[in-house]
Amino acid sequence: MNVDLTELDDRITKCQRILEDDPSSQIFAALAEAYRKRKSIDKALDVCRKGLEVHPNYASAYIVMAKIFLDQGSYEEADRQLRKAIDVGGRNRSVDVLESEIFIKLGQKEKARNILGKLHKADPLNDTVKKLLVSLDEISAAIEPYKPAEPLYQMDITRPSDDAPRRAYTLSNALSIIKILPRVLGVVAVGKDGMILEGHFDGMLSRDELGALASGAFDNITTGIDRIKFGKPLDVLIEAEQSKLWMISFDKALIVISMRDDVNLGSLRLKVNEIFKNTVMG
Repeated sequence: MNVDLTELDDRITKCQRILEDDPSSQIFAALAEAYRKRKSIDKALDVCRKGLEVHPNYASAYIVMAKIFLDQGSYEEADRQLRKAIDVGGRNRSVDVLESEIFIKLGQKEKARNILGKLHKADPLNDTVKKLLVSLDEISAAIEPYKPAEPLYQMDITRPSDDAPRRAYTLSNALSIIKILPRVLGVVAVGKDGMILEGHFDGMLSRDELGALASGAFDNITTGIDRIKFGKPLDVLIEAEQSKLWMISFDKALIVISMRDDVNLGSLRLKVNEIFKNTVMG
């Protein structure tokens, strides 16, 4: 995340002035948070500790302390500080997100997944939650052996490594990861017979309608491209006023991704290409 250092410095100056005029002000928490974002961790910790001596029941300050220790890599202490924040101030969405981050760092993946799953269900367009779910799936894929199920249709997605054994996702796993990428509204896999193999979609259209629409559009484009001898299209991007539709052709399936109009298409392409790199269709 890009940080405007000029804005942070201005915030620090203003908070310092308020604190100088009123040493008992709760503005210390905002000052400590600004120092933290400025990467002045020691200063942030000092300001927050001194403030908590005056305001021992200020939940926001304990949240800042938890973030400071999280940045330091002191994950157990970050968890302790967050417990204090919850004890004196209760829970809210920001607390839940921070708790899930700490659980991920502590290796408590299921606790993190339970929290993030509820947050994603309540707010499916929240990019922070999406990114944490993606990181959680990537961590799981890196450290847990793949246990094959008996899916109706399977796509093996391997991540290349010189030393590590090949790992794979089912088609459902792969589409689930794509679905929670920032500003992705839905993703479906359509078989060559036009049947939906797997899909996840939030929107006015059902996944079946999305699949049928995309499959028909791709077939028409393929026919037109063939007439002018351009070869077989590998992927097609449709940009509309309010959304984008990206269709990627494989031998046995068409992957269709629906996105918001403000999606970072370059970043999404890199991520999706990474997921489908070295893919073997089942």
